[in-house]
Amino acid sequence: MKHAKTHFEQNIIRVKNLGLIYQSINAQSRQIYDLSDILRSQYVMLVSALDLFVHEIVRLGMIEIYNHKRRTTKRFKDFILSLPDNILFEKAIMEEKNHLWLHYQIRQRNGFKSFQESDKIKEALYLILEEDIWVEVRQDLGSEITTELNLIIKRRNQISHEADIEPINQELREVREEDIVYSIVLIESIVNKIFKICNRTHS
Repeated sequence: MKHAKTHFEQNIIRVKNLGLIYQSINAQSRQIYDLSDILRSQYVMLVSALDLFVHEIVRLGMIEIYNHKRRTTKRFKDFILSLPDNILFEKAIMEEKNHLWLHYQIRQRNGFKSFQESDKIKEALYLILEEDIWVEVRQDLGSEITTELNLIIKRRNQISHEADIEPINQELREVREEDIVYSIVLIESIVNKIFKICNRTHS
């Protein structure tokens, strides 16, 4: 599971580096250029880092369950039992040591799914946890944490799916540096807490 966390941290460094580029150019340009798209790129990359983290921690957790290193869950059993027999038996026998068949199947089944909004993250983590992840996260990070996360996802979607243009007046929405800085801190806190919960939940 450490790999998922390390990968997330590497991606967050890329997000923060964009912020440094924004600050550096902004300090030299004297507002000649509109640099707001750098901040918009940060939103997109930040949410992508979160999405990938959830995908990876779920996949690695499922492999741990399969290897009897983590308590099984109902969702995991349903996932395994829904695989075709030729995958479960032929592939399992041929590739029993490295379980590449299971890595592949998890990626195939989950790859098209988006694990960004709080409800989607909760549903994904039910594959490796029986409890609602947000109960403990809210206790530590505040009762409004899921609302704040969903607002970040909404902001990212406005950028990704609407080119960040208001549908009524057809003007670019305002994007502020302090908002993306706050969003980075919030998502880092969420990921750290999710990793802590998932990493301690073993058989």
